[in-house]
Parts: sequence; C-alpha cells; structure tokens
Amino acid sequence: METMTCGCGEDRIPGVLARGMVTLALTGLTVMALTACLLGGVLWAVTWWRDRAPAEREESFFDGFGRWEEERTEPPPPRGGGS
Repeated sequence: METMTCGCGEDRIPGVLARGMVTLALTGLTVMALTACLLGGVLWAVTWWRDRAPAEREESFFDGFGRWEEERTEPPPPRGGGS
C-alpha cells in the first residue's frame, strides 16, 4: 500500500525534530561551558583578591595545641615493655 502525503512537508518532520534536538543539546552544552568558565573566573578573582589583602593574624582556639607540643622539653616515655 502506498502512503499518501498531502505534500505539505510532513515527510520532513522527523528531520526537523532531529535537527532541533541536536541544536538544543549543543546550545545547552555551550551555555554550561560558558557558565563554568565564568564561575571559575569569578572564583579565581575572589581568591586572588583575598590573598592580596594584608593578612591579619587571628588567634584561634586550635593554635594552642601546636604550641603545647613545641613547649614540651622531655621526650615521651617509651611504650610497652622492652625486652
């Protein structure tokens, strides 16, 4: 049986849909890549700007732990029973 078409281009619909999907996918990938580059640039600029600022030393609660280890003068006792 022969299919009847009305000559209005319905035989081209699958091709148009396929090209539209490819265009949509490529556009999405391009937008995502540009967004990643933009966010990477902003992050680099923020870290560069923050590292450029004069560092003010702030006392932290955890700073004392390192100093306690340095201030000990005697070595720790050996563990276990030596033979």
